[in-house]
Amino acid sequence: MSSLLSVDIAFVVVNYNTKGLLEQLIRFFAEHAFPFSYQLIIIDNHSIDGSVEFLQGAEGISVIYNTHNAGYGKAVNQGIAATSSQYICVLNTDLILNSTALLQLWEYMEITPEAGVAAPCVCDPGTHKLQHFYFNESLPELYSNALFKLRSARIRRKLTTSSKPVQVDGIMGPFLFIRRSICTETSLYDEGFEFYYEDTDLAHRLKQQGVISVVLPTSRIIHLGGQSSSSLSSFKVFTQSRYRYLVKHYNERHARRILRLERLRSQGKLLKYLIKNCFHKSEHSEERIAFLRNACKEFDKYLVPPHKLT
Repeated sequence: MSSLLSVDIAFVVVNYNTKGLLEQLIRFFAEHAFPFSYQLIIIDNHSIDGSVEFLQGAEGISVIYNTHNAGYGKAVNQGIAATSSQYICVLNTDLILNSTALLQLWEYMEITPEAGVAAPCVCDPGTHKLQHFYFNESLPELYSNALFKLRSARIRRKLTTSSKPVQVDGIMGPFLFIRRSICTETSLYDEGFEFYYEDTDLAHRLKQQGVISVVLPTSRIIHLGGQSSSSLSSFKVFTQSRYRYLVKHYNERHARRILRLERLRSQGKLLKYLIKNCFHKSEHSEERIAFLRNACKEFDKYLVPPHKLT
């Protein structure tokens, strides 16, 4: 890795087996000129898809090679620790960036010292529909999907109709533009979250610290992801991280109650597919039935106290 640089923005990117997307991201920075100075640092979590070989031949970047998949939060922390900058911009590899959005974010933060975190609108490809990248601190909404959807719809309307910056409780997801001076702790992300919820936890902590988070509605980027995985292994990790987050910011009692509601919803979906399968068997229905049965078993691990976090 190249030596530590003092720059305006450190762009921190975690890569794990996304060589094609990584190539496009690095090409974007190589093809655009910016009025700010920056360092592009890639943390590779032991990829086996040719990413390492590509990075070894790439120019204009700094690279950290991990010997195992260290997890997202820990890898980001490594990248931040290896940079010196006024701002930190954490990026997923599956983003389609545009230079105008990056410039607008930097200019806004330069003239708005009270803002600690900023983000553009993160949109779906094709439809450009807003993804759920904004955090909202609300215990009732964790219990009620209806309340969650109402609040989310209200924020979406504000972001799609406003031409001025919109303050939100926090920023989650694939893009985070943060003022380094608010990073008072040794690590930005809680490394107890190996995958999932590390961004929700960060947004929650920054909100509690009084950090102002802002979305610029006129700035937009595309996130190619946004699709939750339906594999059982991913579901297990997701549920474990969700439980950890709930216990950390609320308490174990609320965590169990919320997951119990999630289990009831999964049971309802399971019953629907079982009835449907009685009249019309299909491979898709069989797969969903198997997944939902295993999901209910996974929830059971967290519903009988005490459950110890690993």
